Amino acid sequence: MEEQEINSTDHQNDDNSLSEPNSPTLETVSGFSTSSSPIPPEPFEPQFSVKFSGTVEKDGDVVKYTITSKLISDDSTYVVQRQYEDFMWLEHCLLTANPLPGLIVPPLPPKPAITSEMAEAKSRKQLGSDTKTLIGDQFNKDCLQLEQYLRLLLSHRLFGKDEVLRKFLTEKEPPPRAKIKRGIFSRISESLEGRKSTHKDCEEFFQKERDWISKYSIQIKETNEAFCSVVYSQQRLCSVLGHLATALTLNRGSNEPIAKIETKLCSLFSEALEDARHGLQVLSYNDENSLGAYLSLYASYIDSEKEMLSQRTNLLVEYENANKALDKAKPQKKQMAEEAKLAAEKAFEDCSDVARQEIKQFHRRRVNMFQESLEKFAEAQLRNARDVNAMLAKSLTKIKQFEIADG
Repeated sequence: MEEQEINSTDHQNDDNSLSEPNSPTLETVSGFSTSSSPIPPEPFEPQFSVKFSGTVEKDGDVVKYTITSKLISDDSTYVVQRQYEDFMWLEHCLLTANPLPGLIVPPLPPKPAITSEMAEAKSRKQLGSDTKTLIGDQFNKDCLQLEQYLRLLLSHRLFGKDEVLRKFLTEKEPPPRAKIKRGIFSRISESLEGRKSTHKDCEEFFQKERDWISKYSIQIKETNEAFCSVVYSQQRLCSVLGHLATALTLNRGSNEPIAKIETKLCSLFSEALEDARHGLQVLSYNDENSLGAYLSLYASYIDSEKEMLSQRTNLLVEYENANKALDKAKPQKKQMAEEAKLAAEKAFEDCSDVARQEIKQFHRRRVNMFQESLEKFAEAQLRNARDVNAMLAKSLTKIKQFEIADG
C-alpha cells in the first residue's frame, strides 16, 4: 500500500451550491475577474524547486531538516540543513523586508512536537485523555508541511524573489538568528486593532470578499476540526486493534490438543486484525496528508487573508480621518492637511491594488490545491480499500481452510 504526499483544492459554485448569492466565484475572484489592478503583474515562475529528505537529524530537543533546492535556470543543486527556529527567523526577515500592505502571507506551520511533554500532549489529544500509548515522531508530516510552506513562498511574486529566501536555500550555514520579539514585526492590523470602518466597503469587489471570508473562515475551520476528529478516531481504532491482536497471541501455557487448536485459530485471527490495523494506519496517514493537509493549511491561510483585509480597512479609516481633518483644518494648516490626505489616499489605493491581485492569486491557488488534494484523497481511499480487501480475503481463506481434527 502506497503512502500519499501532501496536496490540496476547493469547489466551484453551481446551481446546487450551498454558497450565499453574493459569495465570490471563479469569475469574480480567481484571476478571471474584470476587476483588476491598473498594471497587472507579470506571470511569476518560482526560481527554485525544493524537496525535503524523508529523514531528520534529532539531537535532544534539536531537529534538523535536510532540504535539497534546485535553481531552475541552470539546475544548480544545493543541500542545506535547517531547524524550525531558522524558519521562524526566515518568516521574520521576509515580513520586515517586505512591509507592503495588501500581501497575503503564507502561514508558517506550527512547531513540531519534539519534547516528550509535547508528544504526550499530542497523544492525549489524538488518542484520548486516558491513553497510555505515545504517538511516535511524525517528522515526515512535519517535512511535508514545511516543504509546502517554502513552495508557497517561492511561488509568491514578492517573497519568491527575496534575497533572504535565496540565501536560506543555498548557503550551508544557517542564518544568524537574533531573539525574535513579537513586537518587532507586529503587522499593521495588530498595531491598529479595534479600528473599524463604520460602513460597507467602498468597492464591491472587496465587500463581496469580506462577506465571503466571514462565512468561509468558519466553514473551513469547522471542516478541518471534523476531519481531524475522523483521523484521530482512525488512530484510536488502530491502537485498539493492535492491543487486541497482541492479546490473541498470548500463550495460555496448556498442552491440551483443544488448547493448541484454539491458539492456532487465535493466531490466524490476530493476523487478520493486524492486516486491518495496518490498512487503517495507512488510510489515516493518507487522509491526513492529502485532504487533511489542505484543510489544515487553509484553516490557517484564511487568517492571513483576513489580516490583510484588516490592514486595508485600517488604511481606509486613516484615509477617512485625513479627509475629515482636511475639512476642519485652519487656513495655515490646510497645506499640511492636504499632504496628509494625499499620502493616506495613496497608501490606501496602493494597498487595494496589491490586495486585489493577491486575492485573485490566492483563490486560484486554493481551488487548484483543493482539486489536487481531493483527487489524491479519493485515489488513496480506493487503493487502500482494494489492498485491505485482498489481505482480509487471504486471512479469511486461511481460517476457512483450517481443519479441526475429530476427537
